[in-house]
Amino acid sequence: MTTTSTPHRFDLRLAALLTGIILSTVDSSALNLALPALAAHFATDAAGVQGAASLYLIGSALAFLPLAGLAGRIGTVKVYRASLLSFSVLSLFLALAPNLPVLLALRFLQGIAGAGVVGLVPGLTTATFPERKGWALGMVSGAVATGTLLGPPLGGLIVDYVGWRGIFFINLPFGAMAYLLSGKLGELQGVGLLESVRRAVASPRFLLALLATVLFFAQSFGTSLLWPFYLQSGGMSATKVGLLMLVLPVMLLFLGPWAGKLSDRKGYVRVCWLASAIMAVSGCLQGLTGTVMVGLLGIGLGRGLFQAANNVAVLDQAPPDTEAVASGFLSIARGGGQALGSFVAGTIWGNLEHASPRHAYLVVNLVLAGFAVGAGALIAGKSKLKGKAVGQQICEEPCASLE
Repeated sequence: MTTTSTPHRFDLRLAALLTGIILSTVDSSALNLALPALAAHFATDAAGVQGAASLYLIGSALAFLPLAGLAGRIGTVKVYRASLLSFSVLSLFLALAPNLPVLLALRFLQGIAGAGVVGLVPGLTTATFPERKGWALGMVSGAVATGTLLGPPLGGLIVDYVGWRGIFFINLPFGAMAYLLSGKLGELQGVGLLESVRRAVASPRFLLALLATVLFFAQSFGTSLLWPFYLQSGGMSATKVGLLMLVLPVMLLFLGPWAGKLSDRKGYVRVCWLASAIMAVSGCLQGLTGTVMVGLLGIGLGRGLFQAANNVAVLDQAPPDTEAVASGFLSIARGGGQALGSFVAGTIWGNLEHASPRHAYLVVNLVLAGFAVGAGALIAGKSKLKGKAVGQQICEEPCASLE
């Protein structure tokens, strides 16, 4: 496969996808700033309102694969647009929620709608820009970072000057914009949920790419969880830690599109190998030296490279007519990796920090660096299986295919 010379021009179809991603990420990150206001308004405590966040995540997790299977049957664009519309309408209902039980139930439903947005964007991106997959998915990664950056400050401003209901009202114009722009997106073909799952689990290359995704997000999320604990154990304030952590989404914002174009030119295999090596070395160095900045910059670079390339790797290795469900699997792998990283990092730190935070920091970093090595090894193993998957496009050069 040869790389395309098509110029990387922004168009309104990509805007429809990026707006959908920003809509969902801003909503999730901004709502955290509104939880205290929600608790005060409904005369309850943090435990009472945390369901506004957790029920959304539960609804999304339950809906990823069913919605992907439905998209394969009736059309991915139809399901994406219906999800955008539902997300926006539910935002209006949430802003007008009369009591906490109604709000929590609506958040669960909104999580289902959100799964139809976030879960389908990767597949729709590759279908809409088949010759520029890496670049387009890199732009999606940048949009995720943008939403993560905008959410907290925007949420704080809205809560202070408008009130918690404004968190949901702000979704309406963005949802309407994404819906109006999404009519000409590329379509994915499908064969139904059960058949898609059967084909997917029978594809070794797809499963290895998916497992690499799990290990990547385990390393990423585990490290992000570790840094605040370690820094605050050394006396740094939560405010300063929060400001320092902004380095990562800022790096992803700028690295995503560049890393995607690099994958288009060099191939996702090389980019993933390079990224996993950078993350592993950076993790070991920060653990051995007891510093954070070397890891923050190095792991940030590795994440920007790996995420853009590996998203294409998963979707590129999906069996024919299973791309919609593969997109759902990608979202599940991301969530599973984050849960694994949180559990591993939290457990090791919790067991070792009382004896020596410095020692705990070293051990967690070495374990998480192992995850990065594992992700790179799985990508290598997947490339060695080239030619064994039936019915898939086979590249003549190991690194010519796109993520």
